[in-house]
Amino acid sequence: MSKKKDILDAALKLFTENGARATSTKSIASEAETSEALIFRHFGTKEKLLEEIIKHGYQEATKIISNYLNNENGLEYILKIVEVPRILVDSHPDFWKMQHKIIALNSLSQKYHDIFMKPCYEKLTVAFLKLNYENPTLEAELLLIYIDGMWKHFASQQLDSKTESALTKLVQQKYRVLS
Repeated sequence: MSKKKDILDAALKLFTENGARATSTKSIASEAETSEALIFRHFGTKEKLLEEIIKHGYQEATKIISNYLNNENGLEYILKIVEVPRILVDSHPDFWKMQHKIIALNSLSQKYHDIFMKPCYEKLTVAFLKLNYENPTLEAELLLIYIDGMWKHFASQQLDSKTESALTKLVQQKYRVLS
């Protein structure tokens, strides 16, 4: 199991640095100090290796978000979900940096992300409905667009931590006032 983890770690590092398309199995094998044959034995293809990394990353993210948002409803859910981009990126920065780099070009990456976000959309819609927003589905969509943009900014380190915190608090304040 150790070599498999070494391969996964090496692939994540190189996919994050270079993107999935520009990373060869030969470079992954070299980084993991193993053979390409072992990569193929464990994963079959580079695409399956990438899928394993993505799947594992979203499984971890699901655990984190489920624990963090456990039993929250209405306004509390909205206020806490605004913090999720920072929490996720802090919990597994290399994964989210890789995702940021590949999501626009990789349909598998986008598919896993969409599946991950679907329950959030549904729960946000219910939260906005309970708070009597005029168009709860559009409000949910708008907030998820913000969340999607923020995790990408956090992952790419385009904002300093003070600005990240200020933006999060600003959005939370807007929802407190509007509720």
